[in-house]
Amino acid sequence: MTNPADLQARPLVSPRFGALVLGGVALLLPLWAIYLAVALPSEHVAPDWDLLWAGFDLGLWALAIAALVALRRGSARLPLLAGALAAALVCDAWFDVMTSAGNDRIVAVATALAIELPVAAVVTLIGIRFRPAG
Repeated sequence: MTNPADLQARPLVSPRFGALVLGGVALLLPLWAIYLAVALPSEHVAPDWDLLWAGFDLGLWALAIAALVALRRGSARLPLLAGALAAALVCDAWFDVMTSAGNDRIVAVATALAIELPVAAVVTLIGIRFRPAG
């Protein structure tokens, strides 16, 4: 019979496999980014643009709610959720700035600097400094 404590101590993936996957991603992503920078047009009209952004912001909302619930419960999942929320906020700021032009770009940069990036920094600190209950 297997002891439940032994199952919890066993990693889901071996360190060797994890290193292979993460190393492959780290090696291939810069090459992919270079390819995209050369191959893609500088402008593109996207269908469902409104749904894309509304859906992304609802995803941010869901992450914020999940992180809040984890904080209130003293859950050890808070650092993971806070990290995901912070990363998503940085992505939101990046795409807002890079997909805007003219006066909209000024507003996007101001919003990124005044709201999205500072909130991402605070959320990161909350995740780093959190100590689970119990």
